[in-house]
Amino acid sequence: MSPEQVKGDELDNRTDIFSFGLTLYEMATGQLAFPGKTAGIIMEAILNRAPIPPTVMNSQVPPQMEDIINKAIDKEPQMRYQSAAEIRTDLSRLKREAASGVISASHAASGARTTARFISPPMPRVRPAYLKWIIALAAVSVFAEGGLFLRQRLMVRSPVNHGPVSVLIADFTNDTAEPIFDGTLEPMFGVALEGASFVSLYNRGQARKVAAQLRPGATHLDEGLARLVGVREGVGVIVAGSITHRGDRYTILCKTVDAMTGKAIASNKAEARDKETVLRALDELAARVRASLGDATPEWVQLAQAETFTAGSLEAAHEYALGQDMQVAGKWKDAIEHYTKAVDLDPNMGRAYAGIGVSYFNSGRRQEAEKYYQLALSKIDRMTDREKYRTRGVYYLVVSHNPDKAIEELTQLVKLYPADNLGMAGLALAHFYKRDMHGALEVARRVVDLWPKNTPQRNNLGLYAMYAGNFESGIREQQAVIEMNPNFVLAYVGLALSRMGKDDLEQARETWRKLEKIGPDGASAAATGLADMDLYQGRAADAIAILENAVADDEQNKNPDAAAVKWTTLAQAYLLLDRPGPARTALQHALADSKDTSVLFWSSRIAESLGEDAKALDISKQLSVRLESDARAYAKLIQGELELKHHKASEAVALFIESQKIADTWLGRFDLGRAYLDAGAFAEADSELEACLKRRGESTAAFLDEQPTYRLFPPLYYYIGRAQEGLKSPAANESYKTFLALRQNADRDPLVTDARRRSAN
Repeated sequence: MSPEQVKGDELDNRTDIFSFGLTLYEMATGQLAFPGKTAGIIMEAILNRAPIPPTVMNSQVPPQMEDIINKAIDKEPQMRYQSAAEIRTDLSRLKREAASGVISASHAASGARTTARFISPPMPRVRPAYLKWIIALAAVSVFAEGGLFLRQRLMVRSPVNHGPVSVLIADFTNDTAEPIFDGTLEPMFGVALEGASFVSLYNRGQARKVAAQLRPGATHLDEGLARLVGVREGVGVIVAGSITHRGDRYTILCKTVDAMTGKAIASNKAEARDKETVLRALDELAARVRASLGDATPEWVQLAQAETFTAGSLEAAHEYALGQDMQVAGKWKDAIEHYTKAVDLDPNMGRAYAGIGVSYFNSGRRQEAEKYYQLALSKIDRMTDREKYRTRGVYYLVVSHNPDKAIEELTQLVKLYPADNLGMAGLALAHFYKRDMHGALEVARRVVDLWPKNTPQRNNLGLYAMYAGNFESGIREQQAVIEMNPNFVLAYVGLALSRMGKDDLEQARETWRKLEKIGPDGASAAATGLADMDLYQGRAADAIAILENAVADDEQNKNPDAAAVKWTTLAQAYLLLDRPGPARTALQHALADSKDTSVLFWSSRIAESLGEDAKALDISKQLSVRLESDARAYAKLIQGELELKHHKASEAVALFIESQKIADTWLGRFDLGRAYLDAGAFAEADSELEACLKRRGESTAAFLDEQPTYRLFPPLYYYIGRAQEGLKSPAANESYKTFLALRQNADRDPLVTDARRRSAN
């Protein structure tokens, strides 16, 4: 087995050269080049250790023979012989020299073959016995060029192109009466199955949610229910199993079926001599299932790899499984508790440390999340290759906020594991965080091609299309999501905003009205959307009427984050009607309810409008020390806005440019354009504002959090008109008219008044 086979890299004929080199080593020394008691030890030696030199093992081996062997088994494929013909040539040369008594005396330290020959002084003749096996080796080499390596081909077949196979693991039936097996086997079985690059596992937590809709009250995801989920979600294969025991021995049965037809693909069985060897038996079972699905990797190779990542104890695996269940249920504290027990039982279980990190991150405790992700990375050698890429990718994506590194890791993940939908979803998100909306859209399409019935991923595709300004595509995808799940709240949000992006306000309003009827979350989101729509048209009084009722509902439903968004929007509406008192009260409520970046940013703008510059500056300081690049970018925008307020346009421009270097936000471009206008730099203003126009999709929810902010878009035409007017362009009048058409029903808007004056002149 070559190093590239151990690592799962692409194979070619140089892998066969390596195997032939090992055969030569055994013939020359009578020993294995890489001995070891277990497959894991052997594989580690193949990767990291050099064999004992043949000349040390057998003094009759000439240096030239050792050179040939060393070159054949070089760990780097490019340093080996590149073809069977090359090694045949060198072996034939060695045979001739041995027969004539002329054998090179030099021994190249590099391991490359020796080319210099010494004719004088004469070398002693090779012993007949020694010559005999050199001739035998040369004879063997004759067959190498024509396909000697049948032994290697039979042992390890090269990977073949294989289409993605989606798999859902049903609950294994526990017939042992031992609770430790409840939910324990499925996660470990899934890790082993994912060793096949073409396997894509359907999330079992999501499967349970779908199952609850299909069969309310069901507590066991058996084969039949799993098939129903599979058919609805487009999963191709269902794997169901059971574990029983008699005496000390355990038997694990496994059945692999086609989700649509129920036709059996394979039935397998594995035996464990005691409880401690159950996980090993599970790995054997997974290897057979992989083979039945078309994986060419030999079982012994899979088992050798499993020695690295299998949990150190059944108890640790059980706690890890419980942690996963709690994580899926959103019970972060309970998840952390079980994952912590898992690492107490198996301190090297890297995936459990990662689980703790994710749970802390979802709890909003970023420092603890980073700590445990660092611990996970320190145990990364105990993960599968797929898990390694995932762990590093997620770390860069959500912990260290380095989307460039996340893209690097996740790109490699999906290259090696094309069926990894989680990797592709993460890759799309990384592009999204970089505001490469078209890149996110392209990758998201690949995810949906793999999982056409995956509702959250299709919803993401629709949102990426919306943010990219491809509103037609956004509408189409969100309609498909609603067809699959009529209660999917975010789909209505994306649909309404995309319809607004297409200037179809009537259909957008109808969409918000439909969303109102889908429970408290739907009603809350719809109220925010309808109020934003009224503000888009300049109807502040109508927006206030909606928000005052809706924010009370959010507070009653204990939804402070949604309430905070409404308080900031309400404060902005009050300010438009010159009502500073209620605006100040709304600001206080918003800051009490949430410390989210968007809430803090809008709170700073409200405070600045109320003359509370110190409060705005304090909010800027809070954002400036956060890890997220967006938060730090918005801190600069707050500082720049304060400079602009005090007519320091050049200082504001400098701060807005600094913000843009941290994160290229839509609001950053918008504010920079306004600052250039105040500085009289009309060409620069026109450039920045034109960029905002081209990135129209991002203005639908400027913080990329699906909280509507499309009210920001109409003023863009006003400021573009200002820039065009400064450039003496007749297009300015059209821009003003466009703005006035959007705000024709505005209650009170100083921009409308100014636009009318400028347009008239």
